[in-house]
Amino acid sequence: MQFKEVDLPGIGKKFSIITTGKEKVSVIIHLSGKREIYFFEKGDFDEPACSFVLNEEEANQLGSVLMGTFFKPEAKEEKEMFLKNLIIEWISLEKDSPLINKSIKESEIRKKTGASVVAIIRGDLTITNPSPDEILREGDIIVLVGNKQQIEKFYEVFYPACELR
Repeated sequence: MQFKEVDLPGIGKKFSIITTGKEKVSVIIHLSGKREIYFFEKGDFDEPACSFVLNEEEANQLGSVLMGTFFKPEAKEEKEMFLKNLIIEWISLEKDSPLINKSIKESEIRKKTGASVVAIIRGDLTITNPSPDEILREGDIIVLVGNKQQIEKFYEVFYPACELR
C-alpha cells in the first residue's frame, strides 16, 4: 500500500492510497468539510472511474464503518476453527419420515438435538430461516446445521436406523 498527502492551498488536503490490488482511491477534504472521493481503476490513474461527494457527517459515518466501530470481522483462525466443527446436512423427507406433517416447533429438532433447520427446499421454493410454525411436508429437503455430535443426535432421534453420512 502507498499513501500520499498533498496540501491544496485555499482548498484543503488531498489524500491518496494505492492499494495492494493496484487500485487508487483519492480523497479531497475541503476547508468547508466537504469530501470528494475518487476511485481509479488498476493502471489508469489519470481519469477516475467514479467519484462522489460526502458532507462531514456522512464522511464521519463512513469512517466509523471502515474503522470497525459497527462490525469487526472475526479473526481468520476463529473462522477456520468454527468451520471445522460445522456440518451442513441436507435431509430429504420421504413418506415414512417422522417429521412429515409436523411443524419444526412441534418436532423439537433443536431442543432434542441441538441442530437447527436453516432452510427448507420445497420444489422450486427455498424457505430460508423458516418459522418454527412451518409444517414439514413429504418431499421437502431440510437443511440442517450443527456440529458432528448434533447431526449424529438428529439421526439417532429421528432416523435411528441411519448413520451419519
